[in-house]
Amino acid sequence: MNDIKIVVWLFPILFIFHDFEEIIFMQWWISKYRQYLCERFPTLSKRLLPHFDNITTSSFAFGVAEEFILISIITVVSYVTNWYILWVGFFIVFTLHLVIHCLQALIVKKYVPAVITSIICLPICIYILKNIVKLFQLKAVVLYSILALIIIVVNLVFVHKGMDILSKWLSQYE
Repeated sequence: MNDIKIVVWLFPILFIFHDFEEIIFMQWWISKYRQYLCERFPTLSKRLLPHFDNITTSSFAFGVAEEFILISIITVVSYVTNWYILWVGFFIVFTLHLVIHCLQALIVKKYVPAVITSIICLPICIYILKNIVKLFQLKAVVLYSILALIIIVVNLVFVHKGMDILSKWLSQYE
C-alpha cells in the first residue's frame, strides 16, 4: 500500500465506476421519485428539479466525462512529476462526495443514484487515505483538500452549465 505510484491509478477507476451508476440511474430516479421529492423537500425540489428536467443522459455523461478528464489529468501529472499532494486533496474531496451520497440516501430514505457504488468505494477510499495521508504534513493535506474543493465546486458550476447547453443543442437535432 505504500507504493503511491500504483495507488494513484485507482482514483480514475473508482471515479468512473461510481459515476456509471449515476449516469445509468439519474433520469429514471428523478422521474420515479419526482412527486415524493416535491412533497418531502418542496423548496429544494423547486430549485433543483427544473435543472435536472433539462439534463439528458447524454449531457449528464458529458459532464461526468469532463470530470473524469480532470481527474485523469491530475493523476497523470501526479504520477509523472512525483507530486501527489494535489491528488490527495482531490481524492479526499471524492471520498467526502461518497459520504454525501450515503447521507442523501439516509435523508431521502430511498435509493439514490450512486449510493450503491458509494458504499462499495468508501471502504477502499478510506483504506487508501489512511495509508497515503501519513506521507504528507497535515497542514498540506488540509490546504490542498480545500483547494481541490474550490476547484471542484467551480468546475461543477461550469459542468452543469455545459450540460444545459449540450441538452438544448441536442434537442434541436431530435
